[in-house]
Amino acid sequence: MAESDLIAERQISRRAFIGPVTGAAIYAVAVFAILIGTGKGVSPGWALVALLPLPLTLLQAFLLRLSVTYRLFRDRLEVESGLTSRQIENVDLFRVRDLGVRQHLLGRLLNYGDVYLYSTDASSPALYMRNIDDPTTFYRQMRQLVDASRAQRQTMIVENAPGFPE
Repeated sequence: MAESDLIAERQISRRAFIGPVTGAAIYAVAVFAILIGTGKGVSPGWALVALLPLPLTLLQAFLLRLSVTYRLFRDRLEVESGLTSRQIENVDLFRVRDLGVRQHLLGRLLNYGDVYLYSTDASSPALYMRNIDDPTTFYRQMRQLVDASRAQRQTMIVENAPGFPE
């Protein structure tokens, strides 16, 4: 497969970290407010206690964004993950059994969310692509490619009804 076959690529959205970064900033303001309000003043130790969560949260966001990339090709989904060592996993699209999108309120407002898929792939039967940008567009692209891949391979997914023998 050539890189030109790449349909879409996603990483964890920067917007998914607005909540944690805002929380760390509110924590810092609250600690400073309590220190000033009680008249204790702000010593270097307390300043560190107040401010340390903010850079740690930003570092976590940066590392998480680097750690996983989802690439959608015409016939497969490729998941590249890891920071110090890399792993690449592929799911053939004709094997996908179910596909969906989940977004909470903030995700809907900021256009990020989760895309999940279940497949007959032995190594990745369930795959959750968490907090990616524009998940609905990614889902629709994948849905079309899954249908096209099944049609090209003339593949059908047969499901047994509960209570019936296989």
